[in-house]
Amino acid sequence: GACLSDDGSAEVEPPPAARPWILPGCSTLAMAYGDKLAPGGPRSDDPSLTRHASPSLNFLPLLTSFVAFACIVFITVALGTHEWVEGTALSNGEPVKAYVGLGSVNIRGQATSLAKKCPKGTSMEMPEKFLSTPAVVWCKCEKAGTAGAWLVWLAYFPLWAACLLSAVEGLGAKSRRAGGVKRQLESMGLQKRSQHIILITCWVLTWVMLFLALLAYAASVPDSLGWGTVEFEASFGLVRLSFLLVTMCTAALSAHLLQLWHEEHFAEALGDLYEARGLRQALYFTLIAQLVLYMFVSINDLEWQALVTIFGLYYLYTEKTNFLVVYVTLVTMTLLFDWIHILGLPQFTLMEGKESFAEGIYVVIFMSKFACLGLFIYQKYEEQKASTYPTTGDGDDPEIAE
Repeated sequence: GACLSDDGSAEVEPPPAARPWILPGCSTLAMAYGDKLAPGGPRSDDPSLTRHASPSLNFLPLLTSFVAFACIVFITVALGTHEWVEGTALSNGEPVKAYVGLGSVNIRGQATSLAKKCPKGTSMEMPEKFLSTPAVVWCKCEKAGTAGAWLVWLAYFPLWAACLLSAVEGLGAKSRRAGGVKRQLESMGLQKRSQHIILITCWVLTWVMLFLALLAYAASVPDSLGWGTVEFEASFGLVRLSFLLVTMCTAALSAHLLQLWHEEHFAEALGDLYEARGLRQALYFTLIAQLVLYMFVSINDLEWQALVTIFGLYYLYTEKTNFLVVYVTLVTMTLLFDWIHILGLPQFTLMEGKESFAEGIYVVIFMSKFACLGLFIYQKYEEQKASTYPTTGDGDDPEIAE
């Protein structure tokens, strides 16, 4: 083959036999890329041309199955406890701490059915003056508990179905028994896509019922038990945490099974996580640990600053400095507010169980933010040092040959 040289004349390439590894083309291209070309394609020892296989996302159904089982445990605990709402009731003019569940109230360590405190024919009008908590307040608590319990139970059964079907979907290619179940369903006329639709429907039903349960209970519970206001307690927080986990699982599983996203990009990000070493690996796991801890903080209250960690993770994947600047700026700002919040906390011995648990995790997250900032700064320092040309023996900058 021939091509034009710089002066416009034709340049004849040597015979392929002389250089069998060079593809037909210009000698200029051969000189530029000849060190990367070899018989059979690119040289395997060139790190710039190495291709790592992206991990598969077929683990998602099995992962969502484990998450669904965890949500089942959380909901079971929430249904069996009497700590959905905490407030101060009145007993003969004396304020007493009260913990209200779906069907009972615990005052001074003694649980009493809400039905007993709300006799039939109770007037739903709130009296202006009273020395003890009026029966209408307990009637509102009973109404809220009944609505919440029914809707949580309606979410409980599709959640079990979602857990089992997700396990079958995830183990279909690995377990002979799970594969047999899938083949049996196909023999009944339920093809692969129909099975996926049923699985996603179970997750969506769980999501809808949990949302309605939280919404109905929050809307129906009274504002006060007689003195001050009420606050949602640990059982309500466990259902809220379950709703958060079900939301993420429903979105991820639907996108995976219905192919609503470009999985190669997500798989590539996971591959970068698996291959990370040293500082990058420490940063990845610290940021992911923060996200997990923020989920448990949601038992007490949702912390939207958890989204800040996404900027850090995205920077590690793309190495775009703009996202690092945004992350450092937002984390620095949240650290200042966290400091004020932590210094204003009472002693942990004075806190309730739910509050002490959540605030303890909050302190751990606060300390881990300093670790992340330090690791990012050290990483940028190492990158800058590695990109700096070494000086010559006399201290002068090296001369670059033209």
